[in-house]
Amino acid sequence: MIRLFLGNRVGVLLLLPFLVIAFHYIHWVTGNHVDQLSDFGLWGELSFSPLVSYVWSGVFILTNAILLNYLYNSHQFLDKNSYLTSLLYLVVMSFYDAFYHFDYVLCVHFLFIMMLTQFFELKQQVDGRKYVFNAFVFIGIASTLQPLLLFFIPFFIFSLLIFRSFSFREFTLAAIGFFVPFVYCFTYLWWYTIERNIFMGIQFLNLEFSDFIWSLLVYGLLIVVSYLSMRSILQKSSIRLKKQIQVLWLLVLMGMFIGILNLIWKRELNDLSFAMLFLTSLLTYSFLHKTYGLITAGVFYICLAYSMLKFFI
Repeated sequence: MIRLFLGNRVGVLLLLPFLVIAFHYIHWVTGNHVDQLSDFGLWGELSFSPLVSYVWSGVFILTNAILLNYLYNSHQFLDKNSYLTSLLYLVVMSFYDAFYHFDYVLCVHFLFIMMLTQFFELKQQVDGRKYVFNAFVFIGIASTLQPLLLFFIPFFIFSLLIFRSFSFREFTLAAIGFFVPFVYCFTYLWWYTIERNIFMGIQFLNLEFSDFIWSLLVYGLLIVVSYLSMRSILQKSSIRLKKQIQVLWLLVLMGMFIGILNLIWKRELNDLSFAMLFLTSLLTYSFLHKTYGLITAGVFYICLAYSMLKFFI
């Protein structure tokens, strides 16, 4: 399977919907589906039937996987096209409830990918005001869906500074773009007289301890292997690619912090997927490495097996 997605055949993306359906079917027949409200941050909560939730989560999973892969190929992380990023994203997301229960998480993933498309268009000698504005509009929308992101705005600013030197005009546009979604959000809340507490109190939700330990082991191993396998590649890569990889590592760190904070706050693992979103774009290098390729492939197949078999345990 890995070799198939490492190739240059775009048709392999047609296999992704069948994988999503397989995961959702196993989740359904093992009785893990539940009726519960879906949290969308400041916008409130919505109620979906399990079937509707499967459909929406499936649509967003596939959209995010394809967009992430397009971002990877269009910005030349490798000399040739590869479709492994989409497969990795799909498999690692199957660890999280957001894969089966549609809420803010997959929406934030989509917005982060759109943010990266804007950041990666920034060049030193080209007017980047529209890209900066658009990127921070996406960050602003994401922050209305997950208010904890407000604590991590410096990570986005540092990401911008990796591509561009400081410009007062661009940072003014970034600030405007960031606050525009909040104007719409608070107008919506005021119009419909909805009261929302930005930082809800601690909720002691059910947390699968095995999933938590599994996530820690997988994260730790993949981060180490990715870093080691990329060292030789970075020595020969362009300055542009080095900047893109620096931004991804910075956002992986941010995702880990958000995930840990949300784990303490609400005892939920879903936000740890933010780190994995950015990490999947870096993992392809480890699959191509002569030394670490077998290790990474082994971890991938173990993760794939665990993500399906855990519902029967």
